[in-house]
Amino acid sequence: MVPTPPLTEPFRWPPRHAPGYPPGCPDSGDVLARIAETPPAGPVTLAVVTSALRATVEESADHERGLDRVRHALAEVGRAVGARWHPSYYGKDLVLVHPGGAPAPALDRYTGGTGVRHGWAWTRLLPAGGAEARREALLRACYAVAMAARARRDRPGVLPEDADGALVRVPGLFSVRETASLLAGVLVRPHGAGSTAPGAGPGEDPRLPGVPSADEPDTLPAAGVLLVTDVHDIEWGTRSRPGGGLLTEGNAERLLPLAREWHTRALPPAAVLARAHPLRLARESLLADHLRALSDGVAGRGRLRATLGDGLSGTVADLATARSAVTAANRLTTGRMATGAGAAPLDGRAPAPALAARRARFALHVTKTLKGTPHPSAALHPFGTPLTPEAARAALAFLTTLHEAGPGTPGAHHLDHARRWRGWWRAHLPPDRAAGADARWAVVMAARPPRSARCWWASDR
Repeated sequence: MVPTPPLTEPFRWPPRHAPGYPPGCPDSGDVLARIAETPPAGPVTLAVVTSALRATVEESADHERGLDRVRHALAEVGRAVGARWHPSYYGKDLVLVHPGGAPAPALDRYTGGTGVRHGWAWTRLLPAGGAEARREALLRACYAVAMAARARRDRPGVLPEDADGALVRVPGLFSVRETASLLAGVLVRPHGAGSTAPGAGPGEDPRLPGVPSADEPDTLPAAGVLLVTDVHDIEWGTRSRPGGGLLTEGNAERLLPLAREWHTRALPPAAVLARAHPLRLARESLLADHLRALSDGVAGRGRLRATLGDGLSGTVADLATARSAVTAANRLTTGRMATGAGAAPLDGRAPAPALAARRARFALHVTKTLKGTPHPSAALHPFGTPLTPEAARAALAFLTTLHEAGPGTPGAHHLDHARRWRGWWRAHLPPDRAAGADARWAVVMAARPPRSARCWWASDR
């Protein structure tokens, strides 16, 4: 563990716990800030381990179980590598820092037996300037190394372990669209010292000032609504259906021009990263504002906590409060970001918490099949409420397109989810559905969909 000299603001020590992780997993932002306080005597070695979160969630057939597997797997790796590497945790990433010129740890030895697919990479740097400049250098290095780690996760056995060597080869191994995804989907921390945003206070998520941490205790009330939210298509944005016009932009969508320049060799990797990092910071700050608006929208009538990434969960007094909060947050970020929410009513006959959570997540999944449509259930859907005939047709069209596009299509996990919960889906279809819709539903629910053209609008990952 890092030495603990007297705390000098604005850095925190001891470090806060990384939300959602097992005990003993410190927050990366706090650890990096503390390391930056002391001028290094020599180079700093930094490594990042990233996880295949989406694949783990789908393989686990349960959102919370998948998150738990990822968090415990990274905690195992951090413990195995040892405290001299100063392990810390951010979202789905493990950050390892060694204040010295040590070679990178042989991380394959630790990541292979966790049951979760990982990728990792490392670099060596000499942060210069004052404490804030050194902290920023470490954060930017994390961005580059996390991108290389994700590239190595997606191309196992192909790319070298050092981040610079891996990133140089990205244009030859990934498409422009895949490269934009790499630029968009990696570790960034916009808040803390030097940020224009206020730092997170006690009980708040270190990444999301103003939003209660996932570690904060939660109780289910005797009555009310269990709510689970998620930003639609945060990577590529949501397109209207029908029509295909872009309704909200995505993180990767904004980085496509940079990815093209990288592929044409107009810019070297270092220049690409220097321009991409501020864009990622802006989107992360927008996400923080959006989630804080959601959390604030239920104040006094409920409590929503951060989960992992771009969603919140918790309980609210009633559906009207939930709808009002989602509407206000989506209005705040119109054209840039929009949330969908699933709700499971709670009353005197409330189900067990685990069942209520599954019902709320199923209802959230229903909103995913309606994203880009004008139907109210695209923003919030309560479990147990049948869709209107028009909304049912739109949801079936979404799933049919995924079925025809075949496995591996972006968004295919939505079809896998629908098949897993086909009984609940049938209960949510309108009772007067046509025989033709029944026949198409039976085809879509088949276990092995045919291969066909890719589905261009179902791009949420």
